[in-house]
Amino acid sequence: MSRPDAPGRGTALNPPNRYETLHVELDSDPDSDEEQAPGSPPTVFYRDASRTILAENDSPDLGFRFSLNPYRGCEHGCIYCVGPETPVLHADMRARPVGDVRVGDVLVGFDEAVAGGEERRVRRAVVEHVWQSVRPTLRLVTAHAEIVTTAEHRWLAAHGAGWVRTDELAAGRRLSRLPPSQRLLVGLPLSAGAEKVLAIEPGPVRDVVDIQTSTGTFFAAGLATHNCYARPSHEYLGFSAGLDFERRIMVKDDAPALLRKALASPRWDPQVVMLSGNTDCYQPVERRLRLTRQCLEVFAEFRNPVSAITKSALVARDADVFAELARHGAAHVMFSITSLDPELARRMEPRAARPERRLEAMGTLARAGVPVGVMIGPVIPGLNDREIPRILEAAARAGAQSASWVLLRLAKPLDTLFERWLVDHYPERRERVLGRIRDTRDGKMNDSRFGVRQRGRGEYAEQIAALFAVATRKHGLDCRLPPLDAAAFRRPVRAGDQLGLWR
Repeated sequence: MSRPDAPGRGTALNPPNRYETLHVELDSDPDSDEEQAPGSPPTVFYRDASRTILAENDSPDLGFRFSLNPYRGCEHGCIYCVGPETPVLHADMRARPVGDVRVGDVLVGFDEAVAGGEERRVRRAVVEHVWQSVRPTLRLVTAHAEIVTTAEHRWLAAHGAGWVRTDELAAGRRLSRLPPSQRLLVGLPLSAGAEKVLAIEPGPVRDVVDIQTSTGTFFAAGLATHNCYARPSHEYLGFSAGLDFERRIMVKDDAPALLRKALASPRWDPQVVMLSGNTDCYQPVERRLRLTRQCLEVFAEFRNPVSAITKSALVARDADVFAELARHGAAHVMFSITSLDPELARRMEPRAARPERRLEAMGTLARAGVPVGVMIGPVIPGLNDREIPRILEAAARAGAQSASWVLLRLAKPLDTLFERWLVDHYPERRERVLGRIRDTRDGKMNDSRFGVRQRGRGEYAEQIAALFAVATRKHGLDCRLPPLDAAAFRRPVRAGDQLGLWR
C-alpha cells in the first residue's frame, strides 16, 4: 500500500555527475511495501573496484582500528583531492602531473594498512578511476614542495603515526617522504624519510583531481598519500555529498571473498572489525544483495569479533549469525536512534527504519543472546536533545545494556546541506538550532579537534552531557557492552586447501 507522503530523500541539493552504471531501479521503503514517490530520483548502483575490504582508522575518537562496509553511499538519507599540476610518481620512476594521469596507468604505491610490527612495502599501484571537481583548497608547504590540496586529503605521518588529514596538520608536523635515492622495488620495505610541514595556508576554490589506485596509495610531490569517509566521503568519489550520497551507491560485490582472503592471511592479527564505521551496511539494497550477511558468515567462520552499528531493522534478519559469534564473546550491536517522534524521525531519516522497528530489532537480537546498545546520534541541540531520556527508557525496555551519544558535526559541505534542511522542514526553529550548535562549537558550526568534536564544549554541551548521564544511570545503561574477545579466532581449512592440512 502506498501513502501520499512516501519516503523521500534527506536533501534535494545535488550537482550532476557521470560514472559507469551497473543498473538503475526504483527502491521501496526498507521497512514496508510502500513504493517510492512518483518522480523521486531513482537509485543507481555502481560496481566498486576496490581491491581490499578492511579500512584502517587511526582516530583517537573512535574505538576501533578496522572497519568493513560492502557499500559506499547510503540510501537512508540521513573528497580527497590535489591540484592537477601536482606531480605523482609513476612506475618508470618519472613524475608526471596528476592531471595527466589516466585509468590503467601504473604508479608507485605502498601498503595502505599493515598489522602490528609489520613494515609497509612498495607496491604497483594501478589507476582505477580518475575524478575532477572544483573544491575549496589549502596550500601545504614543506621544504621541498608546495601542494594545492583539499582539507580532507590524507597524508602518511612520519615514524608510524598513521594517516592525517590536511586540515589536521600544522607547522612542525612531519610527513613521510620518499628518499630520492631509494630503490623502489615491488615487495621491498618502504623506508620513507620525514618531511617537516612549514605551513598550511588557505587557498582558492579551484580545479582539483583525485585518483583511485589498486593499493589505495601513491606519492604526490614525493609525499606518501592516500587516494579516494559518510556524505563528505562521497565527494572523494567525484559524486555530490547531497542527493548523490543517497542514490548513487557503490557496491563491493566481491566483499565476502576479499574478507575471507584478508582473515586467512597470516598477516592478519585477530581483532575487532566495525560494521561499518562510515555508512550503514544494512541499507535497502542489502535485502536483495545480502553482502553484509555473507560477510558476517565469513566472520563467524573465522570467529573474528565484530561490532556493528545500524539504524536499520534489517539487522534482525541476521540474529542467528550474530548469536553464533556472541557465543564466543565476539559480537555486539549498537542501534542508532535519533528520535521517537515519528514526524521528526521521518524528516531526519526519510528512508531509514522507523524508530519502533529499530527497537523491535533490538529486542530480537537481545533475546538471541547478542549484547545490544543504543547510540543517540546525532544529538542536535534545540531539536532532539530533549528526547534523550525517552530514547534511553525505550532502549532499556527493549534489552539494551549500554548507551552512548554523539553531537551533530557539520563538516563542510554538511553545514550548507543542514541549513537548507532546516529551512525546508523547520524554518521556525532555524535560528535557535543554529545558535545552539554554535554555542557548543565555540561560535562555529563545526570543530574538528580530537577529544572535542564528538561532544562539543560550553554550557549547553555540558547540559546535554549531564542529562544523558542522569538518564543512563536511571535506566541502568551507564556501562559499556561486554568487551569483545578474539581468543576463539581460527583459520578453518577449506576444501582443496592441501597446504592448510600441514598448518
